[in-house]
Formats: sequence, structure tokens, C-alpha cells
Amino acid sequence: MKQYYRLYGIPQRRIRIPILSVISFSFFFLLSVTTQAQIYNSYARVTNISNGATKTTLTVSNKNETYHTFQPNEPVIVIQMQANVIGTNTNDNVNFGNLAAAGIGNAGNFDVAVIESIAGSTIVLKDLLPNKFTTGANNNVQLVSFQLLSSTFSTTGNISAVAWNGTVGGVVALNVPGTFTINHNITADGQGFRGGARSANSQDGTCGSGTYASGSNTNGAKGEGIYLNSTTNYTYGRGKLLTGGGGGSQGNAGGGGGSNFSAGGAGGPGWACTLPNSAGGLGGIELKNPILAATRFFMGGGGGGGQGNDGESTAGANGGGIVIIHASTLTTGCSGSVRISANGNSSGNATGSGADGVGGAGAGGTILLHVGNFNIAGTCTLNVQANGGNGGNVTNNDTHGGGGGGGEGAIIYGVAIPPAAINNSAAPGTGGKNSSASNATSAGSGANTPGSIISGVGAVLPVRLIHFAAENINKKAVLNWTATDEANISFTILHSTDGVNYKSIGIVNGTGNASKATNYSFTDANAVNGKNYYQLQISGDATSRISYSSVVWVNMNEEKSLAVAWPNPAHDHFSIKVSNEYANKMHQVVITDLTGKLMYTNIYKPAGGIITVTPAQQFKPGMYIFKLTSEGYEQSGKLFIQ
Repeated sequence: MKQYYRLYGIPQRRIRIPILSVISFSFFFLLSVTTQAQIYNSYARVTNISNGATKTTLTVSNKNETYHTFQPNEPVIVIQMQANVIGTNTNDNVNFGNLAAAGIGNAGNFDVAVIESIAGSTIVLKDLLPNKFTTGANNNVQLVSFQLLSSTFSTTGNISAVAWNGTVGGVVALNVPGTFTINHNITADGQGFRGGARSANSQDGTCGSGTYASGSNTNGAKGEGIYLNSTTNYTYGRGKLLTGGGGGSQGNAGGGGGSNFSAGGAGGPGWACTLPNSAGGLGGIELKNPILAATRFFMGGGGGGGQGNDGESTAGANGGGIVIIHASTLTTGCSGSVRISANGNSSGNATGSGADGVGGAGAGGTILLHVGNFNIAGTCTLNVQANGGNGGNVTNNDTHGGGGGGGEGAIIYGVAIPPAAINNSAAPGTGGKNSSASNATSAGSGANTPGSIISGVGAVLPVRLIHFAAENINKKAVLNWTATDEANISFTILHSTDGVNYKSIGIVNGTGNASKATNYSFTDANAVNGKNYYQLQISGDATSRISYSSVVWVNMNEEKSLAVAWPNPAHDHFSIKVSNEYANKMHQVVITDLTGKLMYTNIYKPAGGIITVTPAQQFKPGMYIFKLTSEGYEQSGKLFIQ
């Protein structure tokens, strides 16, 4: 059985330019303009995953396509945001919210896939997903677009994500096949799991040190984390909710900090508590071990809400989101510094007289920089940050409960940690003060756990196959393909006479050049009469997974089976002759440059077996790839524009 198709197809839609200017007029007609951050991703919740013999079908809901639309032939990321991994740890005691004995399950699993087709809420992927994902109760799987941007891409403004809303969002995923120049900030700060609400104003004068799980909002709410809570009785109280910090309990206790790579800090004890007893929310659990393998990504957990009776408590803060950047080369072009960050938010200080508990801080998120080379300009320093937020302070002279600090996020490099021109920071947040007195103690800080900056793991991103075609030349099958690849890649050529049973007939080693497209060729001098089917098996990429190209075929009984365009070179139009058996079917024509950048696409029905293509705009002179696709039929060729 074929394994998952981890090649990038040719996206049918390029980036939408989502620079939004919000213009408002004041009462005095003074004009002010606010430029929002640019967003390049679309999002959807995956409610069902069905694996067929060779393809995976997703059922999706809650689509957010405000800034980009999911498209066939476009790469996407499938990621398990939340999973039912609380197990039996649901009793009202100190173990509430711990990780199940069975472990992390599918939480944080991810795969890169390519969309084959979209019909309403059904999305069919080109191949099977190799990883396991779980939908249903207490689980949340998300689909995030991972469109190919132009081969050389420069930022024109700050870039961010749609904030996590409990269902979708929280991920920035940018995919550049060549050089990515960062002139602006790329951030998912505070866009991860949400902080818990502060309590309703209530206090009975006792210390709720034993209230770990409750359905009563007289306690602060727990922050969100990697377990999707659907039970009211789990919502409030000081027990953590895996990576979500616990809420402060009676009376006036602080919320716990959210967690990610490291644990969050505990909230301050509260006004009615005498240490060592505490009603402060517990910090979220650490996810160090799953993250070190660089095979899972997590957003930062939200902080727990503070408890109060004077209306002066504060809510827990949001954790950081996820930033994924793939590029052959990353460079900077500013004057000063830019940052890539997924920091957790700090929680606010107590308000008014400050005699209430304060919310916990959010944890740092996760950043993956899958970049082959770094070329950081000396005039433009790059700061990479996945820090936990700081817990807020009590502003009253009497002891109540400060907010717990957020745990560390994680920074993951696919290569060795780059030079000093990059400043990395994945630090825990500090706990807030329990009072404003000069000798005040503090709530717990997030845990400082070594190893949150990880390098040389080669995580995630695969070989990029731009073009693959077969041609009958002098009764020999000549295969041509174009790819950007990484070190140690090899292409095994598979041959079949029936399209079902394949055998290896040769190997071509890759150049290891991920910074530009490379053309490859292989000649099969022993092709049989009739149809010959070919497929590329690709191995040795950083994921250690075998992946496969689509299947192409050539008929050795025909003089020429490669789709032929004429005139070639062309100027403003060209024609394609299609096979007789497909002369009455609809065809999609896609034209890309050699980097895979989409130049044109449209749907045609042949007239007399001929498709005449007239793009809406003139292309620059050079060589392009065109692909012709119909039902069960796909061929491509090269086109020169003069």
C-alpha cells in the first residue's frame, strides 16, 4: 500500500493580498488609519476522517476562509489540536487534569497533505495520512492551508494568524520554496489556547483548597489546553486541565499559569488561606518529552482565571499559537530588528483597590523554522521568541492571590542552531505578587526546563515535486521531472504495465539543492508496447518517510504521448491536442513557472480534440510548465513564451 503523499502539488490559487485598512472618522472628522496584520491561512475543523484504499477523505466544518480559500492541489496541514487524554483523572482531587496513564495519544500529531478535490464539506486528499488522528468528543483536529507563496517572497507588513476561538485558528503557516525575506514581524502571540474567565463575585470566607473541579463559577475557570472540555463540572476550580492552568478558588486565590514545553506556575494562595494550604490554581503540565521528538506541535495553554468578591479579579491570559515557516533560505531586510514569536500573554493586575485574585499567564507556543540556510543581515537582527507570559499582581497591601507564570514554549530548527544574528528566547514567565506590600511573596513562576530550543531535527517538510511527465521519444519512454529537494534524497523509478503492480527499474539521486528547482531525467529503453505507467518513490527526506508522486503513463504504440502545445514558443495563446478518448471531457489547464508558482488556471472543453488557451495576461518570456487534467487523465509539458 502506498504511504502518504508528502509532495507538494501545484496550488490553484495564489495568495490573496489581505492587507486590511480600517478607516474610521471621529466625531470631529479626524481621519485615522489602522493597518491590521496580514493573514495568509484558511482554517477548518475536521469532524471526520475516512481512509480509503489510497486516499483520505475529510469532513470539515467551521471553515474560516476570510483571508484565503482552500483549493485543490494545494498543500495543507492536518494537526490534532486537542485530544481526549485526561483518562480517569477527573475526580475532585489533586490529580484532576493530569495526563492519562496511556500517555499523550494523538495530541499534537500533524501531517502535510495535498488536496485533490473539494465538494462542500468534503475534502479528498491525494493520498493516505500516515499519522493517526482522532475526531469526536473531547478531540479537535484542524485543517490549515499551507499554500505555496512565490518562489522568492518578501513580507510587506506584519503577518499573524486568526486567533484560536475554541474551534479553529491559532496557526501561522508560511511556505516559500526559495528565499523568504522577513522585513516585518511574524507573530502568533496570545493566539493560542484561551485563558479562563474570572469568577463571579462570590466569597464565603473560607479557603477552597480542596476544590479542584467544580461546576460553580464562584471559582475561577480553568484555562484551555490540549484536552477539549465539554463537561461543566470540570470547568472551574484549582485543578489544572492538562496544559490549561487551574482557576483560583475561594477566597481571592490566583489562577495557575498555562503550560507547553514546561509546566505553568501555581496561582497565589488567596486571602482566606494560610500556607501551606492554598486555593491557587495549579499550573498546567509539561509536554517536554513529546516536543523533544519534534513530531508534535502544541499551542501554549491558557492561564486560569482569578477568584474574587469585589469585582477586581482578572481573567487568565491566552497562550501563544503555532508558527510554521518553510523556506530554502531565510533572510532579513529591515533596519533594526524583526521577530518571529509565539509568546504567551501576561495576565492583568487586579483592578480597583486590588483586593481580589489575579488570573494566570498563558504559556509560550511552538515555532518551527524548517529552513535550509539562514542569511541574517547585520542591519536586521532576527528575534525568535516562545516565552511564557507573566502572572498579574495583586495591588492591595493584604495578601490575596497573584497570577501564576506561564510555561515555556518551544523553538524547533530543522538544522543546527543558526548564528548569533538570531536571538532565541523560550523562557518561562514569572509569578505575580500576592500583595503590594514591600515583603510580598509571589505566585509560582513557570518552570524553567532546559532544552526548549531544539535544533537539527529535520522536522516535517518534504521534497517538493513541481513537474513529472513521460514522453515517447524514438520508442523509448523518457521521464522528466522537476523538484526542489534536500540532502540524501533519491528517486526510485517504478514501472507498471497495468497501473496496479509496480517494480523498480532504476534510481536517480537528488542534488540536495533545496534553494532552486532541479530538472531530472530517466530513460526506460525497455518500455513495452501499449501503455506504460510510471511513478516516483522518494526516500531519504528529513521526515524519514517514503512518499510517492502521482502516476503518469506513456503509450509506446503512439508516436507521441506527451501533451503537445503549439505554437511553441508561444506569445499570447497556444493550443493543446488531447487524446481521442478524452475529447469530449472537461479539462483543467494549469500553468506554472519552474518554481511551481501558479500563473494561470481555467476549465476547458476541447473543440475538435483541441483546447485553445488564452491567458488573461501576458507572461514574461521564459519557460513554463502546463498540466492538463481530466477524469483519470493527467499529462503535462513544457511551454516557451517569447
